[in-house]
Amino acid sequence: MLLETNRLLLRTLELDLLEAATQRDTKEIEALGYKTNGEWPEPEFAEALPYFRELLIKNNGTKGFDSWIALKKDTKEIVGSVGFLGNPASDGLIEIGFGTNQSHRRKGYCFEAVQKLLSWAWTQKEIKGIVSRCEPDNIGSKNILVKLGFQLDHEDAGFLYWTYRGEQYHL
Repeated sequence: MLLETNRLLLRTLELDLLEAATQRDTKEIEALGYKTNGEWPEPEFAEALPYFRELLIKNNGTKGFDSWIALKKDTKEIVGSVGFLGNPASDGLIEIGFGTNQSHRRKGYCFEAVQKLLSWAWTQKEIKGIVSRCEPDNIGSKNILVKLGFQLDHEDAGFLYWTYRGEQYHL
């Protein structure tokens, strides 16, 4: 699957790229047509790669409710990851997560990617709301969530939990 913004291409993570990322094989990542400076996958996302592999196999490919990469449109350089943590729950809620490579932070890429994926999600009939979470000291993620219209729902010792139920970002 492929989505496009002004500066980015969002592409679902396929098994061949997932395997190369799991091995942190930059040569294989580049052989698949992507540019990388070695920062991707960031450590937190790398920990989730086995989960996304299982999800792709279980779903017999992507349904969009899994991981996407954000690429600079002009160079195909991977600038980060965005996506959902699995299929929607029975109540129509789905969790979104995101991260930008260190060298590409504070350039608006993450906001642009998440905004586009929110817009895509609202076109899926089973989606009734989107949730997210971040650590309390993650100022960048908090700012993105607030700017996108997420509302702080609750918090515990480890995370702030956010909910998004609006459709204001149809692009």
